[in-house]
Amino acid sequence: MAGNPACERFVPLLSPYIDGELSPTDRINVERHLGACRDCASRAADLRAESALLRVGLEMAVDEVDFKDFTQRVMARVTPERPPLLERLRISLSEMFLYHRTAMVSSLATAAALALVVIPMVMNQNDAPMGYGADRMRVSAVRATEGAKVAPVVLESDDGNTIIWVVDQDAAPAHDGSESRPKAGTPPDESDELDGEPLKKGPAKTVPPKGGEL
Repeated sequence: MAGNPACERFVPLLSPYIDGELSPTDRINVERHLGACRDCASRAADLRAESALLRVGLEMAVDEVDFKDFTQRVMARVTPERPPLLERLRISLSEMFLYHRTAMVSSLATAAALALVVIPMVMNQNDAPMGYGADRMRVSAVRATEGAKVAPVVLESDDGNTIIWVVDQDAAPAHDGSESRPKAGTPPDESDELDGEPLKKGPAKTVPPKGGEL
C-alpha cells in the first residue's frame, strides 16, 4: 500500500463498492484498481465476508421478531396523543388571537355595540305603550270626570280601530228644526229677522197733530 499511492484514493471507496452505493463511473474505476492491486483486492474480500456475516445475523434476529402489529405500533408512536377538549379550545383561541387579532377585536367591538342597542329594545317590549307610535292599546271604558266640561265620543271603525274625540259641552248646538220656531214672547216679525229674513214693515200710520192751548 505504501508503494502504490493510488490505494489511498480507492480504500475509502471499497465499502460503498461492496454495498453497491457507487456511481457507475466510480465502480468501474474501483474494479480496475482491484484488478491491479492485490492488497486492495484482499481488503475488499474481507469486507465482503464481514458484510455477509452481518447480513446472516440480522436475518436471524429478524426471524425472531413478530412484525404482525409492527405498523400499528409505529403509527401509535408517531401519531401524537389528542389533547382534551378544553386544551384544544385554548390552543384554537390563542392561535386566533395571535394571527387574527385585528379581525377579532373588530368583531368583538361590533358585537358589543349590537348588544347595547338590542338589549334595551328587548327589555322595553313589556313597557306601557306611549302614543300612536306604540303597540295597539285596548280601551275598556271612556268616561269624563265629574265636573268636566267635555264629553268623550267613541267611534269604532270597520277595521277594528277605535277613534276617541273629546267634545266641548259649551259649544253651540247644531241647527235643527227647533230653531225655526219663534220663541215665546217674541213677535213674529222679530222671529223672522233673527232667522235671517229681512223684516217687512208696512207704511207708518200718520197721526193728526193735536192742538194745544194758545
